Amino acid sequence: MFANESAPVSTAPGFEVTIGGQKFDQANGGGVQMLVVEDHVDMVAMLTLRMGGNETQPRWTWKIGDDVTVKIGEGSREFFKGQITSMEPSYQVEGTSSITIRALDDTHKLGRGRQTRTFEEKSDSDIVKEVAGEMGLSVQAEDTGEPTKYTIQRNESNIAFLKRLAARNNFILRVEDGKLFFGEAQFSGSVYTIKMGDNLKSMRRSYNTTDMVQKVVVRGWDIMAKEPIVGQATTGDIQAIGGGQLGADKAGTFGDSTAYITDVPVTSQAQADKLAKSEMNRLARQYCRGSASIQGNEQVRAGKVVNFDGLQQGVNGEVFVLSSRHIISERSGYTTEFSFCATSEGS
Repeated sequence: MFANESAPVSTAPGFEVTIGGQKFDQANGGGVQMLVVEDHVDMVAMLTLRMGGNETQPRWTWKIGDDVTVKIGEGSREFFKGQITSMEPSYQVEGTSSITIRALDDTHKLGRGRQTRTFEEKSDSDIVKEVAGEMGLSVQAEDTGEPTKYTIQRNESNIAFLKRLAARNNFILRVEDGKLFFGEAQFSGSVYTIKMGDNLKSMRRSYNTTDMVQKVVVRGWDIMAKEPIVGQATTGDIQAIGGGQLGADKAGTFGDSTAYITDVPVTSQAQADKLAKSEMNRLARQYCRGSASIQGNEQVRAGKVVNFDGLQQGVNGEVFVLSSRHIISERSGYTTEFSFCATSEGS
């Protein structure tokens, strides 16, 4: 499997890596020492691959820009697809030489350079399709409704701009199945159950009411009608994640608090209400944060929901995965580490 066949069989999954047309898999590792795939709901996904070398293996001929695909586990679904963005060869007089390859998914193309421009009478979903299309990316964008009179990209990269549009719609922006996905996250419907004494290695979580509010108010100005625009959201607009009492409701013990947004332009009542609900949910997801390490499982990805079971009361239940790190190593087999959030304590 790996360079020295030392990975524990029980945690070593099937994998397939293709670099610039050259394929490596579990049966023909070709010097694969470590493979790490990381993803995050707010960041570009990254692959780190370390290859060992000796006189019996072919020369490394890969180059910056070569395509890389990774498949993990059963089936042929792609786990990662991107391009090589950096290479770090290392040579030693004693011991084996190695090369570390880093690749980023297609969204890295949106992070190069900055632009300032104005989009007139276009919805946010239309803007995403246009900007991503400029980079040759396939897009799956959920409709954001009415067009905005004007939307300004303010000396920012395309990725920062599109993530700002996602945030004000309570959407996420990430690559899924080879397409740039712009749409609502699914905060319920677990894809995997994690149990103490079974597949869970470690877990920690914290609860904090510091950022909790009971209301969000968005204030804007209608230039044409010359009248104020006021959007509001309350705890009733929170998309619950967990199973217990909302952190925002618990914070009400210390008295009601309100967050105001006055520096984001809104041109309609619908936009103001949508922005208020988005911010209300963003703040609510700050209540519970945690991290866990489990026996490797390719289903645990950023943007998915997993379920904890078998723990003490108040700690079980569903959580939303913010980031995941899948590590396949010749020494330790397959491990998945991930961070998560929830709007309440568990069940």
